[in-house]
Amino acid sequence: MDENEILEALAEDFFQGWDVSPTGGGFLIRTDWVFPDNERIEVHVRRVGEREDLFIVTDGGELVNFLFAEGIDVTRDRECGGILEAITQKRSLKIAEHQIVKGAKEEEIAGAVRVVLEAVKEASFALWHRIRSGPGTAVH
Repeated sequence: MDENEILEALAEDFFQGWDVSPTGGGFLIRTDWVFPDNERIEVHVRRVGEREDLFIVTDGGELVNFLFAEGIDVTRDRECGGILEAITQKRSLKIAEHQIVKGAKEEEIAGAVRVVLEAVKEASFALWHRIRSGPGTAVH
């Protein structure tokens, strides 16, 4: 086995459980990555207006919704909001309308999907730990 065979096997394994569905203005990617409650993480890829060369990659607000359902309102809890902000900033992501967002050209979509997923996963587990750590955690 050589390095190319390993890379091909890794690529096949990494994306085996993923589904990509076309939507009106882009795609919905349902990954096999999961939130701490084992719900699959979805990523939305949307065209920016009528442009064919520019896309927005987003979690669709699912992270904020997940956290809110677990008792954390990142819009009101400064510490949790700060944790989320730090996680997104280190990956050059933005938070807009309660969504983790990354702009991407067509050739950058795969990398943008990966970095959005990494941020969602890291934030969900970092703040999940906060939820489960007991007294002193803020809830809505």
